[in-house]
Amino acid sequence: MEITNALLVAMMFIVLITTGVGNIIVGLAVVVDKRTPVKADTVHTSWVLLLLLLHFNLFWHVLDILSIEEWKFLEFLYIVAGAMLIFFATHLLLPDSSSADAGNLRAHYFNISRKFFSFLALLQVWILGVDLLLGKGITSEGIFNVIALVLFVILALVTQPKVHSVGTGVGWLLFITIIAVRALGFLS
Repeated sequence: MEITNALLVAMMFIVLITTGVGNIIVGLAVVVDKRTPVKADTVHTSWVLLLLLLHFNLFWHVLDILSIEEWKFLEFLYIVAGAMLIFFATHLLLPDSSSADAGNLRAHYFNISRKFFSFLALLQVWILGVDLLLGKGITSEGIFNVIALVLFVILALVTQPKVHSVGTGVGWLLFITIIAVRALGFLS
């Protein structure tokens, strides 16, 4: 088996993405575990589940990474930066068991929401840059990333629970829409 630059880039990307997925599964297990005194919150849990789906979506694009035969070190760093952004967002969203608000997921969510959504906004900018890096240019799918970017900036700046509840619904609607549009063959 020949080990190519593309395989090395993909492996690093996959390791970071799967580490994030593992952390999300552990975080969800804590919520499901009735022995742990955790007060679940709909908005927080919705973002955890959506973040899990975003990880799977990024993982699916490993094929794009493998389609590039030659990689330069700066391109490698750029690709890994995206996996790191979603990893950092995941780490923020899942409370540390020793933190003061570990038992109250709603309080934890609002304590970290500015940083969390800042990382997700940066991830959208990164995705738009990846399309350019991979030679796709500005894609029709990019409009969804721009909408998500605006949503995440709003959620990073606003602290009202009602706005976050509506923003969570918009986030889910956006994700479901992009999956449906892909399934219908309008996007690759």
